[in-house]
Amino acid sequence: VAGGEDCLWYVDRNGSWHPGFDCEFFTFCCGTCHQRYCCRDPLRLLTERQQRHCFAFSPKTIAGIASAVVLFIAIVTTIVCCFMCSCCYLYQRRRAPHTPLAAGPAPPQPGFTPMAMYPPPGPAQYPVYPSGPPVYNPTAPPPYVPAQPSYPGA
Repeated sequence: VAGGEDCLWYVDRNGSWHPGFDCEFFTFCCGTCHQRYCCRDPLRLLTERQQRHCFAFSPKTIAGIASAVVLFIAIVTTIVCCFMCSCCYLYQRRRAPHTPLAAGPAPPQPGFTPMAMYPPPGPAQYPVYPSGPPVYNPTAPPPYVPAQPSYPGA
């Protein structure tokens, strides 16, 4: 192991942040995740990989991730249960019939005769048209009359 191993930044047990520092030649970064110092004993060496491992798996990090997962599961479970439980507002709202007017139909206006909204039951009624082709009437005006000039000589 080469000397001059760097001590990376760390947070002590009280939650205080400490900046990283370099150790002199032939000394190493020693200690734990929460206390670091330079020493010459290779048995107490704390490699940079071990120091980075302290960042990723600190108790606060694990507690934060666990809290986020529990909160997410609680929210999803609450929403799912609320859509499936008949006593919940979201379930009742989803199952309620959708009516355009909650207050009922409006009263008729004076002078207005109400009409049925739907045709009466029974066979469909169609307008009556004369059967066969139209009859020719020679005295009827032509279907299109071209415009006449409005002044003579035009």
